[in-house]
Amino acid sequence: METQLTIGIISEGITDQALLRAIITGFLENPNVEFTPLQPKENESGNWDNVFKYCAHEEFQEAVSGYLDYIVVQIDTDFMRTGEVPPSYYIDISLESEVSQIVNLFREKLIELMGDTFYQAHKNKILFAISVHEIECWLLPIYYTAQKKARKITGCIDALNQVLPQKEGFYIKSKNYRHYQKMSKKFLKPKKLKAYSKQNESLELFYQEMQHKISF
Repeated sequence: METQLTIGIISEGITDQALLRAIITGFLENPNVEFTPLQPKENESGNWDNVFKYCAHEEFQEAVSGYLDYIVVQIDTDFMRTGEVPPSYYIDISLESEVSQIVNLFREKLIELMGDTFYQAHKNKILFAISVHEIECWLLPIYYTAQKKARKITGCIDALNQVLPQKEGFYIKSKNYRHYQKMSKKFLKPKKLKAYSKQNESLELFYQEMQHKISF
């Protein structure tokens, strides 16, 4: 009998959780993982600043210290280039920044919000899924074989909408959970997930994080 793992998810929204569930399930090759949405919870809306606020809140520390085996923290990076960001959250990135550099800078900010001492004590339970610049970019390798398209890190929703009506019968107009579930189904196949991760650097960094930290 396979070991049951309990994994909490902190993300910008529930559609991000749909992708993460598929990715983690495919990585573990175990459809019986128990997922707990921490932020946002079911039927709640979310955004990037709620991720930052949650990581700085005592509720986060209680969740990490509790019964969960692992906690995944997901956040897109696009808002840091396009939105108004309070000075305490600001991270200096640009389109010229390397993907690995962006991921490291976001990790550092999230760890700062968690508290470095707390993070160091629990780091083996905390995984970072930092999507550069949109989590939709992680879906491109499913729909595009050409490397130039598959490796895009900007304009990913537009790129998906060029193929989704023909491939899936819908396009991304709003954050529809079932649509994101359907798009991410191929992540459930371990060999495909591994191949897709090699086409997107920030997805591959999350994949490597799972390899390094999750034991089962």
